[in-house]
Amino acid sequence: MYLKIITFVDCILTCFILRPVNQVHNKLRIVEQQIQIIDKLNNRDRESLKTFFRSFYPSVCVFANKYVHDSDLSEDFAQEAFLSFWLSEYKFADIKALKGFIYTSARNLCLNYIKSKTIRDGINQTLMKSESFFHDLIVEEETYRIIHQAIEQLPPQSQKIITLFINGYKNPEIADELNISINTVKSLKKSAYSKLKELLKDNVYVLFVLNQFFNSF
Repeated sequence: MYLKIITFVDCILTCFILRPVNQVHNKLRIVEQQIQIIDKLNNRDRESLKTFFRSFYPSVCVFANKYVHDSDLSEDFAQEAFLSFWLSEYKFADIKALKGFIYTSARNLCLNYIKSKTIRDGINQTLMKSESFFHDLIVEEETYRIIHQAIEQLPPQSQKIITLFINGYKNPEIADELNISINTVKSLKKSAYSKLKELLKDNVYVLFVLNQFFNSF
């Protein structure tokens, strides 16, 4: 009887006390890591910039391309945006503020390019200059960046299936592409979806977008 009571108490501690404490410790560790990263970036540490550039540069390219619709120009403007940070003396409170600076720099480069063009057929400058357009693009790109980071944590075969699915492939087409059965596609896609929901559970908006995407097919 005594052992049963001890076991019960251990269970209560694990479920209702230790688990939340562990979650808090994990979040604190993440915050500490982010503080260390932004400190190094503020001090223009080259290795930290290389890591930050590799992870964030593709998102800035996609963001810029929504303005100029030219992949080469988008890459140039994204690089210039990073360079403007590197050459500046600005210090940022956190990664979010630094990303905002780089997005804003890229946006200004794009708008200056659009403004300088002689022919502007099909370009709505009023819309592109609006804060709502700017904000919506950032939210969109950051959302898909987070989703793709989560996808990279899936097993290789599941990554391929979800990537093809996101690119518009139907189950039979995915099966043909990967030379597997349709049932295998369905099974792996279902398990991958569950795993993604678990990975993204703390980000309500991103999880909402993921659900909308999967439910639309």
